[in-house]
Amino acid sequence: MKKILTIITLASILFTACKKDEEITSTPGKVSLNFDAVFGTSDFALNTNFNSGTKTYNFNKFRYWVSNIVLVKANGEEYVVPKSYYLLEETSAVTVQDGAYTYPANKRELVELNDIPNGEYKGIKFGIGVESKYNDNLSLTIGELSQLNGMTNVSWMWHTSYIFTAIGGSAVENANNKTIKIETGLNANYKTVALNFPQNLTIGGSKSNVINLKADVSKALDGIDVIATPTVGAAQATTMTALANNYSTKVFSVTSVN
Repeated sequence: MKKILTIITLASILFTACKKDEEITSTPGKVSLNFDAVFGTSDFALNTNFNSGTKTYNFNKFRYWVSNIVLVKANGEEYVVPKSYYLLEETSAVTVQDGAYTYPANKRELVELNDIPNGEYKGIKFGIGVESKYNDNLSLTIGELSQLNGMTNVSWMWHTSYIFTAIGGSAVENANNKTIKIETGLNANYKTVALNFPQNLTIGGSKSNVINLKADVSKALDGIDVIATPTVGAAQATTMTALANNYSTKVFSVTSVN
């Protein structure tokens, strides 16, 4: 009888332990995306000189929309994060709606994702900009999309559309000193970034995971002659396309996951 009770007790303990493990592994997880802005090997900062070749830059803004985040599992399955539209930025105050409103100076590099299905993940995808459904109709709102942050432009199309990325400040080369306004937008320039993790990331349970990314401003400007073309907008279509391609293939990288 004692043997039977012992067996039952052990079985009960094992069942409880397994159940707890199952509850932990099946619990959705939390993930923080940390977009660390840099300029080459230096930490990015406003009102600071950065040298690149023969040019010296000084910035008053670096802003971009991250949208439609997808986490890729080790087996290739994809989880689309719902309503994932976020404005990442380091910017001085921005005048909005012809001076009727001022968007305050802000620095934002962190995105918090909740209720991520448990599992092992190998990579991430995200859009830079806003896809046509919302870009063509600003009355539709989702996530953080808004017209009150100075990231819209009425001059690019017959209707107002979003500015996907914005770099502002000054550039000096020899005796040439230019005020730069380097932007991307328009539906054709909505790009997707796809990145692999340095190692797989297990998400689930009470642990908060972190995906550390680097956003290199110098890579955004790679191949762009900002002295010859200090303003990049819809009228500079070829340059804008090159800039958008830089964002999709050069600017972002994953430095670590944990």
